[in-house]
Amino acid sequence: MDDVGPLEPVFDDVHERLETAPTLVDLVRHMNVDPVLCDVDTKRFEELEYDAEPLVRALFCRELAGLSWAALYEFLSTDARAIQIGFDPEAFGPYNTAPTRQTLTTAWDLELSDDGKRAILTVSERLVAIAHENEVALDLRLPRHVEENDSDLRERHGGEFSDEQIRQTVRLARETIFGAFDAGRAANTTYPESRFDEFQAFMALCRCGTPQGQARMETFFGEDYPPHGDTHLRTVKKYTSAMIQAGFDRSIENLLAAVNHLQIFQPPVTVAIDITTWPYHAEEDLPSEVSGTDESGEMAYKFATLSLVGKSMPIVLAVEPVIESSAWDENFPHQYHRTVRRLVRRAQEFVSIDFVLADRGFESLQVYQTLDNLDVTYLFPKVEREPENTYIDRMEQEGTEVAVEQATVKARNGSHECRVLFVSGQNGDIQPFITNEQIDDPEHAQRWVKRYVSRWWIEAEYRSIKQEFLARTSSKDHTLRFYYFVFGILMYNVWRLTDVLLKATVSRELTTAPPVLTAGELADWIAIHLQLGPG
Repeated sequence: MDDVGPLEPVFDDVHERLETAPTLVDLVRHMNVDPVLCDVDTKRFEELEYDAEPLVRALFCRELAGLSWAALYEFLSTDARAIQIGFDPEAFGPYNTAPTRQTLTTAWDLELSDDGKRAILTVSERLVAIAHENEVALDLRLPRHVEENDSDLRERHGGEFSDEQIRQTVRLARETIFGAFDAGRAANTTYPESRFDEFQAFMALCRCGTPQGQARMETFFGEDYPPHGDTHLRTVKKYTSAMIQAGFDRSIENLLAAVNHLQIFQPPVTVAIDITTWPYHAEEDLPSEVSGTDESGEMAYKFATLSLVGKSMPIVLAVEPVIESSAWDENFPHQYHRTVRRLVRRAQEFVSIDFVLADRGFESLQVYQTLDNLDVTYLFPKVEREPENTYIDRMEQEGTEVAVEQATVKARNGSHECRVLFVSGQNGDIQPFITNEQIDDPEHAQRWVKRYVSRWWIEAEYRSIKQEFLARTSSKDHTLRFYYFVFGILMYNVWRLTDVLLKATVSRELTTAPPVLTAGELADWIAIHLQLGPG
């Protein structure tokens, strides 16, 4: 476990109460926070409306319980918890029972030094790890390190990265996206092009719209630093879909150049293709780009992506919008094989693809043939129709767990030999898969189907992008939505790039372990160092 050094008195003090404190508030209410604060913190907090002690205790509550800022405010507002940890109720605003969210976020974002932040993170991480190991009943978050039998990388190195290492790595990672987009603005404009990248990064990291993004930037850098939210929108609305694609491709080139020396893209390279949704909630005047998602009547914008999975760094290499035919528009039916072809061809400009995974949503003779024409191997689960069901029934009667059937794909764009693999899963059910790999024996089929588990990387990827990096908008402008989604992808890629570059300083275990920094921690570091110049 990482040493807490000068923070040992803080840790020991709280550790003694860890098994006896009935609530989180009881755990922190008498915490001595003086060792957490350096001289600059003390001076800054003297000018605030609230004392330093309860503010730092509140920040410990947030970190120990894994609360969002909104959840922290609700937590403190309930059952007089704010008063219990030392806040003066006389300072609360009208109708408030705790400091406002703005007060809490400002204390962390502006007033607390980097050393103070690191102290809170270090002590909290050690406490939640001990609580988890000893099954303490307090409602604390899970530790951010992983179990030792999976990878002890974060436990061994999570606290070994210096402030300067993280600072330099974040700078390098952010440079892969800042400057990738060009709105063609004049050189003598008030704000440089990079300022709008910073604005969009704040929106993505805070998962907010332009008003909140502007306010957060003003809080960090002053009122004159960010453009107005309307100015930002006018600027990014100048991007066409082609300009967004070009900017995305430039960022991928920069990203791959940054990790080229690590040689982590050794063949075979496996990729996964999937489609994700961005829900749309209005019910009238539906844009033609909005599609239905299922029989529930939900509607959404859709985007297809191609991502590296398996042993490679999990990043998104290609993206494009998906526009389907719906009852409220006159769109032509979507040609999924063309989307697959464009995604693979774009990705092949950067890496040599050997193996493509996708789910049943892409089941189509033309998709299979398109991939075979592109000279890549594919593996898809098949929808169980009459031929497959008949074959499965016969296998179950015979007690067979694995079988291989030869077949031929015949489509408008060609034909090729394929194999249908019938493999029994962990629950005993037999699942059919289709591949153009020439497999002839059951043992080979079992090993081959096991590779499909890599596709689930893309599901985790979508969760991270939409929960951690997607700015908010109610706009119907499809191109603007595409830009927001692409920028969310790029921020996800920055997270993964930062992780690999940090790991490279201490280990060759670059892609298999969970990230050293969580997405939330990356957001804090980018916010802290966003404005810093080179060096």
